[in-house]
Amino acid sequence: MESAGNGRRDAALGGLAVLPDELLCAVVDLLQPTDIGRLACVSSVMYILCNEEPLWMSKYLSVGGHFEYKGSWKKTTLARLNLCSENSELEQKARHFDGFNSLYLYRRWYRCFTTLSSYSFDNGHVERKDDLSLDHFRSQYDGKGPVLLGKLADSWPARTKWSMQQLVHDYGEVTFRISQRSPKKIIMKLKDYVSYMELQHDEDPLYIFDDKFGESAPALLEDYRVPHLFQEDLFDVLDYEQRPAFRWFIIGPERSGASWHVDPGLTSAWNTLLCGRKRWALYPPGRVPGGVTVHVSAEDGDVDIETPTSLQWWLDIYPHLAEHEKPLECTQLPGETIFVPSGWWHCVLNLETTVAVTQNFVNQSNFEHVCLDMAPGHCHKGVCRAGLLAVPGKSVGDMENHPPGTITWNHNDMTSTEERLKGLGSVTASNSESQCSSFEFSDVDKSLENQVFSYDIGFLSQFLEKEKDHYTSVWSPTNPIGQREAREWLRRLWVLKPELRGLIWKGACLAINVDKWYACLEEIRACHSLPAPSEDEKLPVGTGSNPVFIVSDNVIKINAEGGLGYSAHGLGTELEFYDLLRKVGSPLINHIPEIIASGFLVYEDGVYRTVPWNGKGMPDVLAKYYPLELSYANSCFPLGLWSKQQFGMDGSAESSNRPIWPYMVTRKCKGDIFAHV
Repeated sequence: MESAGNGRRDAALGGLAVLPDELLCAVVDLLQPTDIGRLACVSSVMYILCNEEPLWMSKYLSVGGHFEYKGSWKKTTLARLNLCSENSELEQKARHFDGFNSLYLYRRWYRCFTTLSSYSFDNGHVERKDDLSLDHFRSQYDGKGPVLLGKLADSWPARTKWSMQQLVHDYGEVTFRISQRSPKKIIMKLKDYVSYMELQHDEDPLYIFDDKFGESAPALLEDYRVPHLFQEDLFDVLDYEQRPAFRWFIIGPERSGASWHVDPGLTSAWNTLLCGRKRWALYPPGRVPGGVTVHVSAEDGDVDIETPTSLQWWLDIYPHLAEHEKPLECTQLPGETIFVPSGWWHCVLNLETTVAVTQNFVNQSNFEHVCLDMAPGHCHKGVCRAGLLAVPGKSVGDMENHPPGTITWNHNDMTSTEERLKGLGSVTASNSESQCSSFEFSDVDKSLENQVFSYDIGFLSQFLEKEKDHYTSVWSPTNPIGQREAREWLRRLWVLKPELRGLIWKGACLAINVDKWYACLEEIRACHSLPAPSEDEKLPVGTGSNPVFIVSDNVIKINAEGGLGYSAHGLGTELEFYDLLRKVGSPLINHIPEIIASGFLVYEDGVYRTVPWNGKGMPDVLAKYYPLELSYANSCFPLGLWSKQQFGMDGSAESSNRPIWPYMVTRKCKGDIFAHV
C-alpha cells in the first residue's frame, strides 16, 4: 500500500523519485501506447503521469492521418490505433490521488486552461495606419519595419463570409491541413475541427494552417485579393506547381498561435485578420528572442529553431524580460493587415478564435536577401538570423563576464557540424567594448571589430563562404525552392523582367555565382573568337548540374559537377565518343551537335586562362592540379571511357574546389532542351 500525504511521490516512484517530473514525462513519451498503459498500472504517480493529455496528444501526432477528436487525446489516440472500442473502459471515471504535487504539471495544466480575455486592446509599439500609398509604404516600411494597416480588406467578401458559422455551412465537409510540430501530416474536415476547438483544453491547440486551400476550396480565393501594397511578387514568374508555398488559410482557437520564427527564405509577409484578435511580438533581424535557440548545420546550412510554444513564451518568459528587452508588440483586430518585413522574428498568440489569410512574397526590397539565403553554406544563414554571434571563430567567455542584457552564444553546446545560437539579450547586437569584450572575432573580416550588425545586403554578403561553389554545392533542405528551380526562376526573371536586370544580376551573383561563370564564358569566348553574348544571353540556361550558356548559335558548357576528376573524365568520354563516330562514319554524327572547341579553364593569380584540349594525350594542366597515376596515360584518349570506369570504381572522394574546369563549345541544335521534352 502506497503511503498518502506528501510522501506519495517517493513511495510511488521508488528509485525514480530522484528524477524531476519533466524528465519523467519525457521518458514516458518515448514509450509505445501499449507500454504506457502497462506503466500506468505500476503506481499512483505513474498512473497520473501516464494519463496526462499532452502525452496522448504527442502520441497521436506521431501517428498522423485523418483526425476526428473523441473528447480526449487518450481516447482519440487509442481509437486511431484500434486499441479500444467506442464503449470501452475509457468511459470509466478517472482516478484521483491525494498527496502528490508537481509544479511542472501544474504549470502545464494552467497553460491548458488559462483564458486570454484579460488581454485588453492597446496600441502597442507597432504603428497603425489606415492605408498608405505605394510610394509611402516603400519609403517608410518596406524592408524597414512592421506596420498595422486598416481599410485594406474593407471591400473583401471575406469580411462577412468568413465567420465560423458561415465557413462551417459552406465548407464543413472540406478537408484542411492542420499545422502542428509533428513529423506526420494531419488533416481534418472543417466541421470536425470546429467540434475539436469547442471541446479541447490543449496547451498548444491544433490550428488550420493550409497552403493548399486554393485547391481544396477554390471559392475561398474569390473572397479576398492581395492588397495593392503587396502585389509585386517575383515568384509569380514560376508556374504554380514550381513556386514554393506562399499563401495560407488560418483558423485557430484561443491559446493557439505561431511560435517564434523568421519567415522562410527571408521572404516578407502580410497577414489579414477576418475574425477574432491576435497578439503579435516582433524583434528585428539578427536579434534572437529569449528562450529561443537557432541551430545552423555546418554540413548543409539547414536551419532549425528550438522555441517554446507562443503561449508558453508569453506566460513564462515575457514577464521576466526587462523593459529594454521586450519586443515590439501589438494587438491585431478584425479587418487589420500586418506587414512583417524580411528577416524579422515574430511570434503570434490567438487571444480568441481567429480566422485569417496570409501570403509571403518576394519583391524588389527583399529580393537580394532571398537570393543570399539560397546560397550554400551556413555562416551567412546564421548571421541573418542571429547576428554577429554566428561568425565562425568567435569564442564566448563565461556568463559572469557578460554584462546583463547582452546576446550570448551557447558555446558549450557547439559541435563540429552545428552551431547553436541562443538569445537572451537586448534588441541590437552591438560590438561596443562594453558588450563584446569577451568575443574574439575571426579573420573573415577584420573590420567587423568596429561594426554593429546590419541587415544591409552588403554587410550580410561578407559572410558567404568563399570556398563554396554556389552552383554545384548542396543547398539547404530548408530553402524555399531547390537548386535547379532557383536557376530556372532567375532565368525567367531575366527574360521576363528586363527592367530589373541590374537587381536580378546582383541576386544571381549571390545565389549561383553567376559573375564567376560569366567571367569564364568571356574567357572562353575571347580564346575561340566567339560572338559576344547579348543582354538576353548573360545568364545560364536550363536546369542541369553544369553552367550552360547559349550565345548566338553556340552552346558553351562548363563542366563543374562532381569535382575535377569527374568532370575531366566527362569531357574526355564525350570527346572520345565524337572521335569514334567520325572514325566509323556513323550516320549518328548527323544528329549530334558539332564540336567547335574544348579544353580547360584555369584560374590562377586572379586571372582566368584557357587551355585547349581535344581529348588526346594528358594535358600538363591536369598533371599540375590533379596528378593522375594511370597506366594508360599515354593512350589516345587517356580520360576516355575505360579511364572513367576505373575512376568510378576507385570511389575516392574529391574536393570540387580545384580552380580548373573542363568546357566544350558546340553548335546549337534546334528544338527544346531535354528537361522540357
